[in-house]
Amino acid sequence: MTHINSVDDLFDFLRINATKDKAAIFRGVMSSDYKLLPSIGRFKGKDKKPFDVGREQRMLMVFRQKAFPYLEKDCTDLELLALAQHHGLPTRLLDWTWNPLVAVFFAVKDPWRAGTPKDSLIYVWNKNIEGKLEPTFNPFTINEVTLYLPHHLTKRIIAQSGLFTIHPEPNKEIQVKGLEVVRIAPECRKAIKKALQQLGIHQSTMFPDLDGVAEYVKWLRTDSH
Repeated sequence: MTHINSVDDLFDFLRINATKDKAAIFRGVMSSDYKLLPSIGRFKGKDKKPFDVGREQRMLMVFRQKAFPYLEKDCTDLELLALAQHHGLPTRLLDWTWNPLVAVFFAVKDPWRAGTPKDSLIYVWNKNIEGKLEPTFNPFTINEVTLYLPHHLTKRIIAQSGLFTIHPEPNKEIQVKGLEVVRIAPECRKAIKKALQQLGIHQSTMFPDLDGVAEYVKWLRTDSH
């Protein structure tokens, strides 16, 4: 397991991954307590029961109905899931990125507000499957973890070099070959965030909208970490 305890360690991590023969994908999470689990697996319905496929599909149907005025085109279920995921709806998708700097950003972007800070994590998957550019499968009937390369549906997906894994059993943690874990010590999070800002990786570039700009200016001009 790799540990990042300084900005120098961060650049060593980037250099090592840049020289690998096999293309890896990356995912950053704030805390080592966070499981590698799709968001739909972390929520329960109003009756306190886990989501089954039927209720998951019905929730997406409601999202399609309510989001219709904001959609620029008719979306497949896969495209709609990607849009819903990026706007906070629980889905069976997990966000990944081709860019390790983006993963590091998501690991350190939010300040700890209470309790003892935990290590942040970067998941590095030296994947053994190919992504699907023009998928025709039903995301609710797959029987293995599938890699989905979305069209540039939103500016956020473009900015974050985003792609997704789709999970047949979203209530279970992902189990795949070639998965590595990198730990980022809490005491170096602020220094790493400053280094990323100098490299052009910050709220305003990762979230290219007014919300992102406001968060970036807040970070620049206040004592927010």
